[in-house]
Amino acid sequence: MAHINSSYDNHEGSDMHPDYDIYLTNNSCKSALNGSLNNYHLHPNRSYDDLDSPDDYYHYTEFFYRLHHFEGKIYVYVWTFLVFLTAFGNVLIVAVFVRQSMRTTTNLILLFIAISDSLTGFVTLPTYIHVFTSGNREWVSLNDGWCEAFMISKFYISKAFHTVSIWLTLLLGFQRFICVWFPSKRLSWYTTRRTLIAVSIITVCAFVIHSYHLNEMKADKNQGYCQWVIEDPCVKTCIFLWTTLLLVHILPSLILLILTMLMIQTMFHPNIRNESFGVELNQERPQQNMRASIIVVCIAIIFLITEVPFGFFLLVTVIKTQSGNDILPLEANRLFHLIYEIVLIISFHAIFWVNIIMNRRFRDTLKSMFRNGIIKLLPKRSFVPITTVSSEINMSRSYSTMETGVNEQSISL
Repeated sequence: MAHINSSYDNHEGSDMHPDYDIYLTNNSCKSALNGSLNNYHLHPNRSYDDLDSPDDYYHYTEFFYRLHHFEGKIYVYVWTFLVFLTAFGNVLIVAVFVRQSMRTTTNLILLFIAISDSLTGFVTLPTYIHVFTSGNREWVSLNDGWCEAFMISKFYISKAFHTVSIWLTLLLGFQRFICVWFPSKRLSWYTTRRTLIAVSIITVCAFVIHSYHLNEMKADKNQGYCQWVIEDPCVKTCIFLWTTLLLVHILPSLILLILTMLMIQTMFHPNIRNESFGVELNQERPQQNMRASIIVVCIAIIFLITEVPFGFFLLVTVIKTQSGNDILPLEANRLFHLIYEIVLIISFHAIFWVNIIMNRRFRDTLKSMFRNGIIKLLPKRSFVPITTVSSEINMSRSYSTMETGVNEQSISL
């Protein structure tokens, strides 16, 4: 995530190799990168626009981002495919849940979760494709615009939308907990208006809590790297790291875990189950109420499987970093975060299949949408209602019967 005094950097998205630094030669415009094997390389495409001292101190206009061999193909092909696949499923979720017959507070929260999940991946696509297809095997050269866009989309916009998804999932779990344990209060506590207000507050707070990155320039003009630098001693950055760690990862996961365990206990306890699901709420049958709770539990479990290990890893990383110790080299750290991002986007898509498999109303509505869409796409000339065809056949048969009866009568006469 950041670089501290040229030591090993263990945070998410570290942008500078721990063993690399820039050295300026005296009275020249050359610089070198000190590699892990003490191999020196000229700083590629070096240029400067501001001489501040006679010691050849200058500001770079090209900034270099460290690449690893496993990042390019995975981010360009696998990540892009999964983002579009997830977006396709989420578009179907939104299309179903916006229908009048499907508008409940639970479905409304699921609708906004689908939107935020899709945007979490989509906002990174332009910069990811540019960065991971523009460099060589080890470095990519970026101007200050692409560097800032890449870092802001990765650390600010994408993280903010992911935070929205996390808090909306917590809101979803809390809502179903109220429905299960306090069924009489559901209609008064959860209305469409209050749900929309809660979603709006969550969205604003998520972008505010990550706004730290808007004040941190990622294009380091003193060293020529595209990186996130943590000040030494770490004060403002560490406050931000601890705040996001607690409010985005630790507390939501812990609260949702407790709520999920309580809901599971309710669903398997006969007396509590009959009391909670035996009352029809908002004209829903007890079976539908039970099914909705099971769906929310499945979504919560998917969320916890993804977020709990990553939250624990971030906790250890922040503690180690603040104390000045190392935990992982940059390459292993990047690989861990890449695996987390892939698992995360797969978990987003898994919510679509939870609805497909476990939500009968969702399946029926989706089938009717596709059926009606196909009928509308058919040419009007080739489409003849079955009832019209059958009525015409019956009418022709009646006419032929009448004619036959007249002929027989004339013959008998």
